[in-house]
Amino acid sequence: MNFVVFEHPLNEKVRVLLRLELLFQQLDSFQSTNNYPNLLSFFRNIFDCIELLERNDVRSTLTHYLDLLEKSMVKWAAHPEVQNESLQEKLAEAIRLQNDVVNMTKACQQLKEDKFLASLRQRFSIAGGACDFELPQLHYWRLQTKQERDNNVQEWLNILLPLKQALDFSLMFIRESYSFEQKSAVNGFYQDSSGDNVSLLRIRYDLSLGVFPTVSGSHRRFSISFMQPDKSSVKTAVNDTIHFELAKC
Repeated sequence: MNFVVFEHPLNEKVRVLLRLELLFQQLDSFQSTNNYPNLLSFFRNIFDCIELLERNDVRSTLTHYLDLLEKSMVKWAAHPEVQNESLQEKLAEAIRLQNDVVNMTKACQQLKEDKFLASLRQRFSIAGGACDFELPQLHYWRLQTKQERDNNVQEWLNILLPLKQALDFSLMFIRESYSFEQKSAVNGFYQDSSGDNVSLLRIRYDLSLGVFPTVSGSHRRFSISFMQPDKSSVKTAVNDTIHFELAKC
């Protein structure tokens, strides 16, 4: 068996957080300065990250979930079976990250004001716009020593580090807030309701079955349809009963 997890957000807050998580993962993957295509991908992702962080709701969303996490841990600390030392460390981390996010003047303002990045950003929105004749300053930069390039990349990533840590902590809290339960999708279809506190669906299923889930709905009610890949129509409905696990986080 080959079990995988598919995640689907049920509100805009978590949707933004998952997009931001993907961008941070791509930044980590492409930060090597030895490879020029990697560098182009790194700059595209950091510009996408800036664009997403320019939204006013990112900091408030992170603060919201860190606050929920802090309150939950305070409740857990009163439970006799909880290891208090480990919990206190996580509680202190949540409070620290809350302060880091709240005290940031404006998300990505430092990156936006970086003259070098600003000189590249507009051209990267154009297909093929990163050619040397378009951006001679980038041509010069990538010919500097590896140490100089690495220092610049690390400086940009360090600016984003408090947000990345807050994001990782918030998503960890969301994902671990509910355990998986066994479910069955008759004729490949499953429907259920959810409360206001549910913001993320996590579907664990066996990839070797040759199917994948699609989700529709909102935080009130949702449906899951398992589909088969199809070369002509991309996907087709499944008639079998699919057993899977669901976490409503």
